[in-house]
Amino acid sequence: MKPTSIIFLLISLIVILVGWLTCRSAETRAEADGVQIFASAVDNENNTVKSVAFGADEVFNKFELVVDEADIIILGGSPTPALELVNFEEGSYRMTTSNRSVTVDTTIDLMSIVRFWESGFKFRGLRDYFHGGNEKAEKQIRLYLPSDSEVNVIKVTLGKGNVSVANFDTQIDVEVNIKEGSAVFATFETTSMVTAELGDGSLYMTDASVGKLSAVISDGNVNVNRFKFGELDISGDSMNVSIGLLPDMDGFSAHLAARRGDIMVFGESKGSEYSYEADTGKRAIITAPSGDIVIYESEPLPESEDTGGVDTDEGGGADTNENENPENGTEENNG
Repeated sequence: MKPTSIIFLLISLIVILVGWLTCRSAETRAEADGVQIFASAVDNENNTVKSVAFGADEVFNKFELVVDEADIIILGGSPTPALELVNFEEGSYRMTTSNRSVTVDTTIDLMSIVRFWESGFKFRGLRDYFHGGNEKAEKQIRLYLPSDSEVNVIKVTLGKGNVSVANFDTQIDVEVNIKEGSAVFATFETTSMVTAELGDGSLYMTDASVGKLSAVISDGNVNVNRFKFGELDISGDSMNVSIGLLPDMDGFSAHLAARRGDIMVFGESKGSEYSYEADTGKRAIITAPSGDIVIYESEPLPESEDTGGVDTDEGGGADTNENENPENGTEENNG
């Protein structure tokens, strides 16, 4: 290497070192003054957290999250809408807003690199790429929405991770598609539709009421407790289904099939196929080729009970109830 090249290389290294030291010094002073100079902050557990606050005059009808690997938490009851990306490196995701829709995408492919500036990426300086933190830690995306939010669609497409949705009482459609991971709904009420398509994972719901639940489970279970529905359509390859209904749930038509398993309805064995009709307009279609189906009456929610947790116990609970079936119609039982 020529002496001139060595000199320029040394000068470049010195400039980089001075810039890094300057950035660290500025970070220390900014932290002491309560000023954030990076796009993300570092919390007490050494996680980098990028916070996105939406203005009071911004109205969104749809949030879509397309994520390769992370846990996703969606919470209602927040004073204002907000989004947090935890342990995502700068440049590893893009966020776009258009037509009252917000999209966060971490699956950056070749085409998005070719259309670099169209992808929503914004370069804010090298300091964010030298920022401390723990990008190798578990990633999370947290979406906070107010109770009176005008958002009516939430769509999640996830490669690996879990999705948690809680504290909603509104008209909202939720669509969840997970290749590897589970979906959990707690203290959740909507007159609209919940759609869940899970590859390797289970669906849990507690203290929930939905207009329609449509679920396809390839390899996992469905465990629902303290639940009400208008329409239920559940199918899967290898799963057990446990449905705990609230005592005030109306009667419903049902078509249940567990070809290599057993069906238990309110403490009574119904064989491997069972159907009955009711004139309430509510219906349940459940197909579990390799598992069991259990429908039972769950205990009502005590007023003093904390509803923040999620019961993921996969026990059926059918033996705790000996009430008669809620239907008023024709029954077909094929043992």
